[in-house]
Amino acid sequence: MFLLRQARSTAGRQRSAGQAMVEYLIVTSLIAAAMFIPNALTDNMSVADYLARAVRAYFRGYSFLMSVT
Repeated sequence: MFLLRQARSTAGRQRSAGQAMVEYLIVTSLIAAAMFIPNALTDNMSVADYLARAVRAYFRGYSFLMSVT
C-alpha cells in the first residue's frame, strides 16, 4: 500500500515539473520577443539594440580611460 501511494505522489510531481517547464518556456519566449519590438521610449529602437548601444558606449569610455591612465 505504501509503495502505491509513493508512486502516485511521484507521478504527480513529474507532471507539475513538466507544467513548470512549459510555463517557463512561454514566459521566456514572450520576454525575448518583446526585446526585439521597437519602442517609443527608446526612440523607436528595440530594447536589445538600445542595450547593445549602451554597453558599446560604456566600453568605449572605459577603453579611453584605460588608455589615458
